[in-house]
Amino acid sequence: MSKDQIRNILNIIFMIGAVVGVILYLQKNEQTHQLGLYIILISMCFKIAESSLRMIK
Repeated sequence: MSKDQIRNILNIIFMIGAVVGVILYLQKNEQTHQLGLYIILISMCFKIAESSLRMIK
């Protein structure tokens, strides 16, 4: 698997996680609000991993 394919997979995971997290974050229920925040934070870890792969040549 090439580095570009890994970066694309990490980007897709980030985008899906961000969308799901924002949807849950905007819910009125406090428990889903907090769960959405955690999902956004976890998906940001995938974005940081993708960005670090981009910086390493």
